[in-house]
Amino acid sequence: MKKWTLFLGLYFCLCLLLGGCGAGSTSGAMPEKFADTEIDLDQDETPSYLTCRIVDGAAEGNLLLAELEDGLYGGHNGLHDGRSVYRLTVTEDMAVTLDGAAASAADLQDGMPVEIAFNGAIEDSFPAGLGEVYSIAAWSIGTRQSPGGGFYDLCGLYLQVLEDLWDVDSGLNGGVEAIGLDLSQAPGNLTDSEKSAIAWRFGELHGTAVVTGTFDELVEQGYITASPISTPAPGEGQDFQNLWYQWEDGIFFSIQPNGGHEGELYSLPVLFFDAEKWRSGLGAYFFSDCSCVWPEDGTWSGYSIGGEMIS
Repeated sequence: MKKWTLFLGLYFCLCLLLGGCGAGSTSGAMPEKFADTEIDLDQDETPSYLTCRIVDGAAEGNLLLAELEDGLYGGHNGLHDGRSVYRLTVTEDMAVTLDGAAASAADLQDGMPVEIAFNGAIEDSFPAGLGEVYSIAAWSIGTRQSPGGGFYDLCGLYLQVLEDLWDVDSGLNGGVEAIGLDLSQAPGNLTDSEKSAIAWRFGELHGTAVVTGTFDELVEQGYITASPISTPAPGEGQDFQNLWYQWEDGIFFSIQPNGGHEGELYSLPVLFFDAEKWRSGLGAYFFSDCSCVWPEDGTWSGYSIGGEMIS
């Protein structure tokens, strides 16, 4: 009887010891939400995680990613601040999941939030490249990570608006060597990283550098110049009314909120905005009173323009 008692006591001690070791070991372990994503790691390797939104390029598998502020798991030496922009080409050896189930690059869509497991290496470029990527976990609209009812793929909407503005009155674009872009007041609460990604992609599409800032900021920086229209009377200073503003080798784009619908109630998410491109006081084009509606559990399918003006 004493032998069995001693044996059982040793057995339970051994179980407790092994259980304690297992609970304290984290090397190479995956968080619970990634349990369905297979990652081929060395025994002593632990991946870093980066949460982003796909801004553009899902259809081609060449993702432009805007980092989300609350989405880093595992850390990367404190370098992630939620403001970075990345490029990632999806290859066949990258494991892709959608809502926790096995998927492929063809299932990714612009606007989706994704969490990337990688080796923590980041290239010193803009957009930044990532080192070895092990997996991409994506979530569709209606999941906890991507709930419906918001401005899904807002970046895609504004990229479309900017492209439409570029295409109209194309003579204004001639000889452009720089693009100015102001999204600081664009409705919908774009993040800093999303604004940066939109600006970079718009410039990439037209092979032109993009400078971000408001009209006044670009004047202060010397991109937009002002020259007197008339000579002020003695004792009077030069003001906005008798200055001629122009951007000789650039063009300025902006998207601003349209406040004409304040107090109106809608059952679905809707944005009202104005958009313009401007080169001088006599060279500009405007989309006014634009509106875009999102379905309860989906993404925008187009937008309306209330009126168009040219100067």
